[in-house]
Amino acid sequence: MGAGKSAVIAALAIAVVVVAAVFIFNQPSKSPLMTLPDSSGDAVVADNPPAAGKEQATAEINPSSYAIRQRYFEEAFVPRREQYDLFEKAAKFLGIPLEKVPEYFSLESEKEIFEQLPSVPKDFSEIAYLLASGRSYEIEGLSEGYFLQPEFYPGFSDNGIKYWTEPNPNYWTTNGYGAYPADQFDTLSKSGRKEFVAVVFFYSGYGVQTYQGTTIIPTAESLEYFDIKVEPNTFLLDPTFPKFSGDWARKIVIRGTLKENAPPGDYTIGFLVVPPPKEKREEWAFKYRNLYFDAASSVAPSRFPFQFFVTVVE
Repeated sequence: MGAGKSAVIAALAIAVVVVAAVFIFNQPSKSPLMTLPDSSGDAVVADNPPAAGKEQATAEINPSSYAIRQRYFEEAFVPRREQYDLFEKAAKFLGIPLEKVPEYFSLESEKEIFEQLPSVPKDFSEIAYLLASGRSYEIEGLSEGYFLQPEFYPGFSDNGIKYWTEPNPNYWTTNGYGAYPADQFDTLSKSGRKEFVAVVFFYSGYGVQTYQGTTIIPTAESLEYFDIKVEPNTFLLDPTFPKFSGDWARKIVIRGTLKENAPPGDYTIGFLVVPPPKEKREEWAFKYRNLYFDAASSVAPSRFPFQFFVTVVE
């Protein structure tokens, strides 16, 4: 993509949630170092899902309540699932007896909502806080124990939980996706470092009940001045409702190399969500039947799902 160029995408569809965050990425190593200077968690939604929110799970955790700073980090992002009271709140919202709620969600118990997820690592709270507050660490090394926890992503405590606490009998989400962090920045040099490594966590939107075939590609403009590899570039996102499935989120590693013909300047490297290859679509459609959708059919935001801003200097 040429210096200073930008683009806007739009797609047809059903529902999408895109979580935006800002990162600086650099040092093309096995585990890239990233920094978040802005902990925003804006959401773009469609089809009347529960109200979106920007607040983190830290809303009820006051730093002044802790004399030891490390204790605050450990407490702020702890998944407190035993305190969510999802079924109790759903019963009140729906006006039905509590014992009828599991049947309403086609579940055996509230615990079943999260039971397919891996165990929460001991330092999960601290790592999630570092990511959200702008600290640097090797993000590529994070295991599924981190990025498969819904509490890892901004907005879950306010927006995601409402699919259980305030369920609308006349509404269900057929497809949608999110990317975190959605905006990343770096500086490359024609006479020095020409490569970057970035990581994006791509996940099925809250409340989604389908399997979504996903392929991610860089725009043609982006490939004009950069060689870019997305790993994996084609994958399936599992449902998040009525319970989280084991593959509802994926870690995407993106490696880029500056081409010799790239002039100094500012570049926007954009990525698109497109239909998977025909053979994969047919395989997944046969397996999941009416529960299969292409992620590309979701209502897209008025921007790339995620994008990198690269400054090239001599």
